[in-house]
Amino acid sequence: MMLLNYIIVDPNPIRRLHLSQIFKKIKTLNFIDEFSNAVEAQNFLDYTSVDLIFLSAKLPVYSGFEFIEKLKDPSEIILMTEEAEDALRAFDYNLSDCIAPPFSHGRIEESVDRIERKIKLNLTKSDKTNDFIEIKHNLKTEKVILDQIQWIEAVGDYVNIITQKRKYLVLSSMKKFLERLPKEQFLRIHKSYIINLSKVKNYSASRVNIENKEFPLSRTQKKHFRLSVSKFQ
Repeated sequence: MMLLNYIIVDPNPIRRLHLSQIFKKIKTLNFIDEFSNAVEAQNFLDYTSVDLIFLSAKLPVYSGFEFIEKLKDPSEIILMTEEAEDALRAFDYNLSDCIAPPFSHGRIEESVDRIERKIKLNLTKSDKTNDFIEIKHNLKTEKVILDQIQWIEAVGDYVNIITQKRKYLVLSSMKKFLERLPKEQFLRIHKSYIINLSKVKNYSASRVNIENKEFPLSRTQKKHFRLSVSKFQ
């Protein structure tokens, strides 16, 4: 069964609670975090990626549509609004869906099912040799087996890929490189580190251990990390 990692971005705590109660009944949804404004959500998404965003059109600081324009990671978005004009704009932005209150389990599950089918279709169309990644290293293109990657660390404008056998220095930002990795296996736990969750030996509230090397665990990623790593324990 496919799990869709999702976040909620909505300023109303009562509505967030109501939505969370509905989402718990949908088995394919995996809660990551919730935010009351676009700034906090944007800061979170600078470090990690999610499959689905439940987004209110009306937000403090800047609107849901301004938030969408700032997104770099192409997550699926379900817009939540009472305004007919917003629904028309959602179409222009090619959003996954637009729903209006009162929110019902059936309506949301229908939307999530449609998104799940879309993602599965895209995965089928994509390169099925998903057990390796191609990188440019020392003026050559090389294949790196994903399961051999232990962690990736930021080095200025480069990333350093640490495998069981060797290291690869690649020109890339951390965010761009993370987008090329399977979300269920790799997680950015700190602004400077992406780890292979299957390689985690042990962890504490603030540190993660891989091959006797300790990595700092960002406060904003603690909840996401615990949910994700539990699948490999």
